Amino acid sequence: MILKWILAGDRPYWWIHETSLYKDRFPPFLYQFPRTCETGPGMPSGHTKLNAAMLYILVSAFIDRVLSKMFFLSVRQRAWARRGLWASYCVWMTLVVLARTYMAAHFPHQCVAGGVLGLAIAVVVWRSTRLEALTRRQYLALSGTIIATVLGTFYLQMFMGHNVLWSLEKAVKWCVKQEYIHLDTTPLYSFCRYSGVSLGLGLALSSSMYKRANTPKFSKKMVASLLVLNLAVSQVGVLVHQSLPPTMMGWYPAEFTLHTTVTFLLVAALPHFVRTASGVPAAVDRYKRK
Repeated sequence: MILKWILAGDRPYWWIHETSLYKDRFPPFLYQFPRTCETGPGMPSGHTKLNAAMLYILVSAFIDRVLSKMFFLSVRQRAWARRGLWASYCVWMTLVVLARTYMAAHFPHQCVAGGVLGLAIAVVVWRSTRLEALTRRQYLALSGTIIATVLGTFYLQMFMGHNVLWSLEKAVKWCVKQEYIHLDTTPLYSFCRYSGVSLGLGLALSSSMYKRANTPKFSKKMVASLLVLNLAVSQVGVLVHQSLPPTMMGWYPAEFTLHTTVTFLLVAALPHFVRTASGVPAAVDRYKRK
């Protein structure tokens, strides 16, 4: 988000109307889709960054915790399975870049930058062993630092006379349909979403529920139950988000609270509930007995 404010990249659907390249002729026609008119700066692509980071973590975790334990497969078969997973990752990221470019929401270089940034963040997080060892106070301090840094950058730009809402004004000016403009694409909303997820993740990883549920003895039935519950809670979160009108007072704090709560439920509360309901001993309890 800070990079978006600093780099201030244009999006194709408004750039095409304001560039001097077409001052003496009509610009090319760019078809606008319902999700084209995003209101934040375009550099780097947030969608590409999120997909690159999230899928890298998922693929790495699947290889490390599932594929590596499939002993009914030979070493060569597991190696080919790893190659297939990473090939699928590359194909998916290519499709994301093509989709974001096709719908005129981003230029190709913005998508590539977002993908590289997301991949770099994911690699650092995956290889770090300190995140799960932080205390709740340290997680709160980290989340507070993120919030203070983003808000500090926002108000510093305002203090220096920069128009921090310039991209929103361009979206309103050049979007062909006003109903295509969504406030949940503004930088402030992204700040509420990501900082809420960061706080929820910190609270979850430092909670006793997560530590007790962090056990390898989840049966297939428990994994399936957890998957269903996660999908259900995620869908409820989407419905709550859709039911909150952007015009309501306190919309941004409400969205921050929503993302904090949903993240905590997915990471800590639901695994703890499934473990407890299944009668599996807690990881902490087993450790104490040793």
